[in-house]
Amino acid sequence: MYKKIKIIFIGILSLFLIISMIGCASGGNDLSAFMNDTNKLRVYEIFGMDCPGCHGGLENLISMVPGVVASKANWEKQQLQVVVDSKIEVTDQQIFDAIKEANFTAGKRLK
Repeated sequence: MYKKIKIIFIGILSLFLIISMIGCASGGNDLSAFMNDTNKLRVYEIFGMDCPGCHGGLENLISMVPGVVASKANWEKQQLQVVVDSKIEVTDQQIFDAIKEANFTAGKRLK
């Protein structure tokens, strides 16, 4: 009985990991759904992302910055796209601080 439960658990865990990897490889969410008249897109250079799994923690920390509507990191391009609400002041320094907190190095703002 214990052996069957263990096999089922490992199977479910494996399926979850495969689905997670597919989501990472496909690039995740599309930021166009968050764009409107009051939201603006910013793009930053990011250094230190070495794999598809790196972006999740970075995106979570960026989303905690007040005024950030959504974010998407791309480890292959070494870039971070951030959608900000233009009604709320979001400084580049706030974004750079969140990048540093995620243990990455911020480059320059590209857009």
